[in-house]
Amino acid sequence: MKRYAVAFILILALLPFAQACFSPTDNLAVEVYFNKPGIEYNLEPLTNAENVLIEDGRLIYHSHYDERVAVILWEDNGLHLRIEIPVKNWNSTVLSAKFTTPIIFPENSIEKAKELGWEVEGKHAFRRENILVQITPQKGRECSKDSDCSTGGCSGEICTTRENATKVVSICVYRDWYECLKLTSCGCVNGVCTWKPNGAFEQCLKEHGIDPNKVIKMPQADVYIAIYGQKELSEEKRAEIKELFSVLGISCVLENIKFEKRVTSMPEGIVNPYTFNFKEALRVEIEWLKESGILKISDEDIEEIVKVAKRGYAGYNSHIGWYETKDGKYAWIPYYESKDAKLVKCLGKPMTYQLPKGTVELGKPSPSQSPSTPKSPTSSAICGTGIVVLGVLLPLSLRRKD
Repeated sequence: MKRYAVAFILILALLPFAQACFSPTDNLAVEVYFNKPGIEYNLEPLTNAENVLIEDGRLIYHSHYDERVAVILWEDNGLHLRIEIPVKNWNSTVLSAKFTTPIIFPENSIEKAKELGWEVEGKHAFRRENILVQITPQKGRECSKDSDCSTGGCSGEICTTRENATKVVSICVYRDWYECLKLTSCGCVNGVCTWKPNGAFEQCLKEHGIDPNKVIKMPQADVYIAIYGQKELSEEKRAEIKELFSVLGISCVLENIKFEKRVTSMPEGIVNPYTFNFKEALRVEIEWLKESGILKISDEDIEEIVKVAKRGYAGYNSHIGWYETKDGKYAWIPYYESKDAKLVKCLGKPMTYQLPKGTVELGKPSPSQSPSTPKSPTSSAICGTGIVVLGVLLPLSLRRKD
């Protein structure tokens, strides 16, 4: 009896993670879980509609934003909506390159990159359509804070470690460009003691005929570039990367980079996911559901959802929902950003479907059908394990009768 009880407890512990694996097609989708209290829905008009496919309890029809794209609706402790680009090919090509280069990010370089249309993720990851540039500065070991560094030399023109500052020797000839040192300070940058770069300092050096790279000690950084869905580097993409590298101060390195082509298991969509406007597609669909009386949701919630939405915010880990944030408030955020999120690393089998031939034509709702509401903003999906639980409970009940 004891071992049955232990097995039962283990199964209960695993229940919330049933069907929790993410799908390869999540990268071609955006998904919302309408779990905010007060949101109501009635799917009956869609279940009675023309040109709506019903597969495994999921309603599938053509997007009202782009007919090539699928809209998928299903119930699981509330309503879920997924905008997904159908798969054209289950493999795709990636061009990639890796190299190491000295770099110190110039002043306002991040803001300038954003002005060029690059999306900045974290500190040093840059995305633009199907291009990813990931820069990982190498941490030096000379210093951990500014006070570990000091100036040395006859005119104090050398920035080095505090230990070496008293030992370093230089020729006692004053150079005009030493005046530029008044525009900066000696400090620790990525673990290296150097004159801290800024626009005024670097411009002053150039005006005195001095290459800033010979005065500013540049920490090394690992750079990774990936261009998804392309077999060859086009001049257009090269120009975009060069423009980014120019504002980052490393434009000269691009000429010597060699890209490698490889095939990945990342699915390729029938529509380019890097240029497809997932935000607008989601907005159009939610507003259509609202106007059709299928979904009761405020305009404010729609705006907040659309503001967060982006390609890849789909699946168990990344779908958008009404969750508690790490500071204790509730907001529309991707699940992985929520407080105490239980993330998974398994890969599930993607759903296969064929879109209906025509666009959706709604049927008339039944007046007796009452709207549904989500149970709670923190409820977890429990699917596919009922038979397993019964398999444990049945022997227990029979054993007790004996």
